Amino acid sequence: MAAHITYEKLLEVISLGLLKKIVVKNCLADITGTSKIKGAEYNGIYVGSPGRDIFFMLPYLKPKQMKEVAKRLADLLPQKAPSNNVNISTCIRFIYGQFEKQGILRSKQDYKKMKKEKVNWDLPRKFLGLLCKELEVKEKYYGLTILSEIDAHRWGDEAVIDKDLDKLRVMEEKYLDTVKFAHKCKSYKHMFSPYFWAAKYFIKFGEHEKAIEYCKLNIINANKYCDKYVAVGDKYYVSRFLSCFQYIKDAGVLRWSTFEREYKSNIKSKTVKMAYKKIK
Repeated sequence: MAAHITYEKLLEVISLGLLKKIVVKNCLADITGTSKIKGAEYNGIYVGSPGRDIFFMLPYLKPKQMKEVAKRLADLLPQKAPSNNVNISTCIRFIYGQFEKQGILRSKQDYKKMKKEKVNWDLPRKFLGLLCKELEVKEKYYGLTILSEIDAHRWGDEAVIDKDLDKLRVMEEKYLDTVKFAHKCKSYKHMFSPYFWAAKYFIKFGEHEKAIEYCKLNIINANKYCDKYVAVGDKYYVSRFLSCFQYIKDAGVLRWSTFEREYKSNIKSKTVKMAYKKIK
């Protein structure tokens, strides 16, 4: 099978930049929110461009070409956290060949689908490794934040599907890297949310003690940073924090009373406090 475009055309697509867009329910709209995007294309350009094209071209790129593509893409990624990162995360997700949002934590259907597909991400990871090196040279820490988080998600998916403890440890390291990079670019969301996802994967894997550890880390760090990112009382994040509180409480009276005694009086975040009040 031949490549769908030439290497030169791929570089041209990259030069178009990352399309800015927002998610409107299950549809996509441009950044104005007025023009609906039909399917996966907008005026002939892939949504999340150039991630989709890079994915399809990876098997055909020579080492020097792959390095050049990584260099060009690195130029597009921001150094600091933008107000909207959907176009960036979509681009990286597309490089994994995931053109729809999915992950084993999203639903039972996604879990069954991913287990059946048994996708091989070796080639995307090879490319993204080159991209990481370019971003490190350019000190583009926000790009590194997004790459680390999405890679952590995928390692978590593989760990649970394959029942592989080594992959679970890689996932943990990637989430910790995400937090480290987030502090360098002041991406407040990523100073606490990676701990939540790590906890959920540990729960899914059956690593109870690790799950409790990361539930605590999510709450502690959300208390410091979430109100700088999240609108106070945001239902989505309240439910996240509540699930972590509840998991710790359900772990046992002694463990919960120790944690509650230590942190109850230190809750400063209004959003975290709202979650705490909902504990059953």
